[in-house]
Amino acid sequence: MGILRQSSQHMRRIIFSIIAWVVITGAVWLVTGCSFEETPANVPPWYPATNENGDPIFAVFFNRLPCPDCKMPPGPPSKIKFQLVLYKDRETQAPTTYKMARVYAAQGPTDRIINEGTWTITQGTKSDPQAIVYQLDANAPDEFRSYLVISDDILFILDQEQQPRVGNGFYSYTLNREQ
Repeated sequence: MGILRQSSQHMRRIIFSIIAWVVITGAVWLVTGCSFEETPANVPPWYPATNENGDPIFAVFFNRLPCPDCKMPPGPPSKIKFQLVLYKDRETQAPTTYKMARVYAAQGPTDRIINEGTWTITQGTKSDPQAIVYQLDANAPDEFRSYLVISDDILFILDQEQQPRVGNGFYSYTLNREQ
C-alpha cells in the first residue's frame, strides 16, 4: 500500500508541474503579445511569390525587434514586427530586389510600412573581414540596411558601424528564416 500511495503522490506532483508549466507559458505568451499562430494558414502573405521581373523568393526572414523610439503603454517593451523578403534571379542566383515590412505594434492599430529596392551581397565587417553581409539600398531605413549572415537561417541586423545591434531582455535584432 505504501508504494501505491507514494506513486500516486508522485503522479500528482508531475501532473501539477505540467499544468503549472502550461499556465505560466500561456501567461508569458499573452503578456508579450505573442501567439502560437499569428496568421491563419488560409491568409496569403503580404508579399508576392515573385518580384516584378519574375524572380522567385530566395528567403523570408522575420522577428519581433525592440522599438526604443515607440511610445509604450505600461507593460512589456514595445516591439516592431519585422519581415524581410529577398528575391534572387532565377537563372544566375544573383540578388535582385527586396521587400521589407514593419508594424510598430505598441503604437496601436497601424498600417504595415513597406520599403522595397535592391540588395547585394558584400563581404566584411569591422570585426570579421570574411563575413558575408546582405546590404540593402538607400530605400531602406539606415538602421535596417545591413545584415550579417550567420547561417542560411539566421541574420543579425548590423548598426552603422557594421556591428551586430544589441536587443533587450524581450526582443533581439536576430532574424529567423521562415520555413
